[in-house]
Amino acid sequence: SIFHYLKQFAHFSASSLKQIELELLKEKVLCTDATYTSTDGIRTYIRNVTSDQAVRYYPMDSKTIEACRLIDILNVYDGILVHDHETAMYHFGRGHAECNVHLLRYLRKNSEETGNSWSTELIRLLSDANTHRKELLQQKMFFTEEESDRIIKQFEELLAKGYEQNQKTQNKYASSEELTLLNRLTKYQNNHLLFLHDADVKFHNNDSERDLRKCKAHQKMSGGFRKESGSKLYCDIMSIIETCKKK
Repeated sequence: SIFHYLKQFAHFSASSLKQIELELLKEKVLCTDATYTSTDGIRTYIRNVTSDQAVRYYPMDSKTIEACRLIDILNVYDGILVHDHETAMYHFGRGHAECNVHLLRYLRKNSEETGNSWSTELIRLLSDANTHRKELLQQKMFFTEEESDRIIKQFEELLAKGYEQNQKTQNKYASSEELTLLNRLTKYQNNHLLFLHDADVKFHNNDSERDLRKCKAHQKMSGGFRKESGSKLYCDIMSIIETCKKK
């Protein structure tokens, strides 16, 4: 009976789901993330695309580019996507911003394992920049070109310092991980620092992660879904409920 009620509700919600997607497509910036779930004992995922006013959930077999192409909104969206360094996402949207909250965790881990100072200094630089950004936005202002250039220069100087300290890191495993992190920061520097140039781009991807917590809780309590149809019903209904709560 419960399944029948859910199926009926999802059927009546089709037009509302389309409206949610159209509303999301109008946004300049969207956040996206995916979390693990289980369907008939097989590892699957739920991805969300979220803004301040709406969220849409989608069931996925995997996090590959091919699986993402099955999500229509990603294929046609022409704005900026904020995500947690998912390289598959770079095939969608017009621009990309990396979540710096995740980066702070990696930097803190690096400081603890290597004892090198560059990562601690970079944590301080990014945190101070985010704090200053919030203060400016409250005053209806934003970074001047000189301010953003100064932060970028300090960022690059700390990366150069990191490469120097990495050569002296004794623990081989920590040294290898540190070098990987430095190379990633060098390659995706503009994506990590996009929040300095665009007031609409947030410092983090917390909105998307917050909207996925319900899915994580469902996975822990129920152990997942029995069928793909159950996962799709869950995503459709949660899209309606969570969008209503946002509004």
